[in-house]
Amino acid sequence: MVTTEQTRYERIALAHSRHPGDLAAQFASAAATARTDILALDDHQLAIRDVAAGVAAPALIGFVIWTLHEAQRRKLERLCFLSRDGQVLHELATRLAPRCGIDIDLSYVYSSRVTWSLAATNPDQLSSAPWLFSSFMKSNAADLCARLGIPLDDYRSTLDKAGVSLDPDQRADSPAQMSAFQRFLESDNVRDAATARITAMRQLLLDYATQNNLAESTTGLVDAGWTGRMVGSLITVCEAAGMARPHVLLWGHEPRPTGWTDPAHVVAYMYNTATGMGLNHRVPDVPFIVETFCMGDHGIVSGYHRAPSGHVYATFSSDTNTPAKDWGIDYYRFVLYHSCDATTGSLDDVRPMIHEAMDAFWCHPTTNEARVWGSYPYDSDPAGTGARVLARPLSDDEARGDRAWLAGSLALGPGL
Repeated sequence: MVTTEQTRYERIALAHSRHPGDLAAQFASAAATARTDILALDDHQLAIRDVAAGVAAPALIGFVIWTLHEAQRRKLERLCFLSRDGQVLHELATRLAPRCGIDIDLSYVYSSRVTWSLAATNPDQLSSAPWLFSSFMKSNAADLCARLGIPLDDYRSTLDKAGVSLDPDQRADSPAQMSAFQRFLESDNVRDAATARITAMRQLLLDYATQNNLAESTTGLVDAGWTGRMVGSLITVCEAAGMARPHVLLWGHEPRPTGWTDPAHVVAYMYNTATGMGLNHRVPDVPFIVETFCMGDHGIVSGYHRAPSGHVYATFSSDTNTPAKDWGIDYYRFVLYHSCDATTGSLDDVRPMIHEAMDAFWCHPTTNEARVWGSYPYDSDPAGTGARVLARPLSDDEARGDRAWLAGSLALGPGL
């Protein structure tokens, strides 16, 4: 399926072009080339192709170009792209760095909230560790045990004694369930098991950080962003061991009271609520969009293990991100890289263009975009236990519920 009519995203890019050949014009040209050169076999691929070329490509490529130049400005020696959001960003950086004339070490490193946050957790204060309970969907009993890395079946009696419901719909946003969770976490056997796991994870993380130069003053950690809690966990662990503080380069940064930030070391591309920078460029619920655009092709990092050689490697919940593969990640990335290869890496400020394109897609989707991108299996849970499609039709008497994409759900029409 090849279409000859300009997409609305091409028109947005052209409207933001200030002179022939600038980055906005390049994005418009790249999207048009993708539309004419890359065959879409059906409406599913059509929506993937046009959004990948018209929205995802500017959002991610613009960020990576800025990241490379910011690293050069800060005199960094290396950029470490954090999994899984950093996988596609790392690939874009390897393609763009030569075109930007920037010679810097680029690596992809393995991280996750369930490893880094656990390593930084005080086992005597489990009941007040926010990451154990929070996510788009609050924790249920199975999620809580998964984040701690303890088998639920081995702690059924302790869960029961604490009054924890095993009903998967009973979550930490229920005051009664939350109180029961806290009683469970304050149990001696839970604290002992968590202490052993935290101690082991902390040492493995320190060795992994040393092995990959993560805690160096000339290192930049690259991630999609948001609260900064995960990177803050790494820094907490490493600085306690006498290691240095790296720089952090994010697409967007919105620290919470329980999050982490550092104005001297943390910088963001599109917006930073800690400094007030770029707030007019923030699209509602933007983390869902960017994390979907940065979908990884492997499972969540569930831990680390040490080889007989002493080298530390990541352990994965699964080798392949099968739901993303089934959705069409390979086709999506083909389009994205095709668009990247059609840009020169020029450093123009395209953030207003990116904001308008993302707003058009996310806040005003077409029915086909809502159907295709709304079917993406988004998983916000640290342990990978809470996958939900981004959008589903809403019934007349139903609230948002577990839908990440409200405009997409509305575009799908009423549910049955």
